[in-house]
Amino acid sequence: MKSLKGRKLADSVSSVGSMILFLIFASCSLIIIAAGASTYARISDNVNNTFTAATAVKYVTNKIRGCDRAVIEEGGRGIAVYNGELVCVIMSDAEDIGERSGLAEAYIDYVGGDIIFRNAHLLVEETEDGMFRIAVMARDEWSESYCRVRDSGGDDTEGL
Repeated sequence: MKSLKGRKLADSVSSVGSMILFLIFASCSLIIIAAGASTYARISDNVNNTFTAATAVKYVTNKIRGCDRAVIEEGGRGIAVYNGELVCVIMSDAEDIGERSGLAEAYIDYVGGDIIFRNAHLLVEETEDGMFRIAVMARDEWSESYCRVRDSGGDDTEGL
């Protein structure tokens, strides 16, 4: 009888020990997963903010570099980019950056249009030397760039 009682006690201690080890393993696994998820969320948010701001600046910069002329909206919240007979208006409307296109002779309003960048604000200004400063804020990240309108190659009579 003593051996049966001792065996039951040993089996019980073994089972409880195994359960405690499993519980420790499960707790450590959950802590590591939670820490990894938190780190990933922070990295993902930072990349999204930086990507949105930098991409918006590059988009507007490329539009300006490829146009014949550009006109900034009063207040710098938008820019009209003229390319031949077409005009593209890029503007900061409410909480997003939008774009509208049409014929150059028609008036295009700086409101509405297709949203091209969400949760971003555009600021465009022209410096004294004819360069455009494009700045975009997406959430808490700022990105900016400078560019010029492409040279149309007008009347170049230098070699004559």
